[in-house]
Amino acid sequence: MIKNIIFDLCGPIITLDIELMNRRFHEFGVKVDKPYQLLREFGVTKKYEAGEISTSNFTQQVRLVLGCPLYYSQIIQAWNTVIVDFPKKHIKLLKKLKGKYKTFILSNSDETNAAYFREYMKRRARFDILNDCFDEVFFSCDLHDRKPSPAVFQHIVDKHHLIPSETLVIDDYKAHCEAAASIGLQTHWLQEGEDICDLTYWDFSSGRKPLRLNILDFLKKHTTQC
Repeated sequence: MIKNIIFDLCGPIITLDIELMNRRFHEFGVKVDKPYQLLREFGVTKKYEAGEISTSNFTQQVRLVLGCPLYYSQIIQAWNTVIVDFPKKHIKLLKKLKGKYKTFILSNSDETNAAYFREYMKRRARFDILNDCFDEVFFSCDLHDRKPSPAVFQHIVDKHHLIPSETLVIDDYKAHCEAAASIGLQTHWLQEGEDICDLTYWDFSSGRKPLRLNILDFLKKHTTQC
């Protein structure tokens, strides 16, 4: 029986647009074709998400890798441009889940994005949704580790005394789901075309076509198969 849900944040709950971030960097004078992708290639984003470097050091590395003398404020502004939406249907869903399940967020997010995500989501929801609708929110920059390390999932299990078989992880990266499954957690790999309000449920025992269910019905179905 599912009693706990660990959500990924970026993708499943809020919508990101990397190309919008790239365009903002271009507006600030960056000539590199794909700024974000280049920063990932050099390992800058991974180190920042894992809390291995400070925001000051991050901005220095951005200037170096992108070869552009950007102002601190320009880098922060471009970096936070990545978030484009927090759908109202997700806000309604999270409010419905409150009290029915223990819910958590586990997000590979750096210090800059984490602070902005909190502010943006609070503004969109018109209340402090991260504090009010989740038992706890875990950002990789605070944990000094990131998915797909199984240790970050184990940290949540241990801290909140969760039973892995009663805990569902919803993430849009296969590797993250595999890491969660390696410590016994239930998982749902959210794929393109799916939404947390409209999940694909496979009932292999019946041989039927997959069902598209809202998360509450999905959890009921999932519970009967556990």
